[in-house]
Amino acid sequence: MVFAPSSLILTNYHLPLSEALAFGISMNTNHKPFVTFIICFMTVCVSFYVAYQISGSILGKSKITELANFGGLTIEGIKNFEVWRLLSSQLIHVHQKHMIYNVLSILFLGIIIERKVGSKYMLAIWLLAGAIGTLFSTQFTPPPWNTGTGASQAAFGLAGFGLILVISKIKHGYLILSALAFALIPALYLDFKSVGYPKAGHSLSFVIGCSLAIYYLYRIKPQYVHLAQKS
Repeated sequence: MVFAPSSLILTNYHLPLSEALAFGISMNTNHKPFVTFIICFMTVCVSFYVAYQISGSILGKSKITELANFGGLTIEGIKNFEVWRLLSSQLIHVHQKHMIYNVLSILFLGIIIERKVGSKYMLAIWLLAGAIGTLFSTQFTPPPWNTGTGASQAAFGLAGFGLILVISKIKHGYLILSALAFALIPALYLDFKSVGYPKAGHSLSFVIGCSLAIYYLYRIKPQYVHLAQKS
């Protein structure tokens, strides 16, 4: 086996594509999870602040009908070009215990995923899966309760991304499996308990996360495909 450091060329060795991809990506896993920490910190601070403004307690319940005044996502807001709501809505919650659970889910998955793929993809998951899923969720609730809020959608997006990494053998081990179980099992239990099926916003965000992971694999594949030699 001969390594060329600049090109990562392997000769005289037949390596399956999945192993070649995993080998190539493992060469660059030193990303610092700054985006994950910033998202979690901002979510905790903003959600507690809004809860205090509405209920008088940082752990108090925020009425969904009041959260539109604090950055909740509404169709009317988007029609008025208030695009900042796509971000702010993910930082506020009705229940602060649920917020803490969401933050922990994002923290556990985010650290693992961001260290593997970098801050750019971590931010893309949060922005796209979180914002689109939250906006989609407003279509299934009648007014005046159709205000999109919460970090659940982003957590489902990260879970979808992480699951594809596991399936493709890019990332494996008990840590990511435990993080996936923590993020998905309680959240799905709450969905089935409340509406009898996975909520639409959660499902869409999960699919978006999977799609972003597939796009990531497609992008990095040309860099390492020469490691896999056809027999």
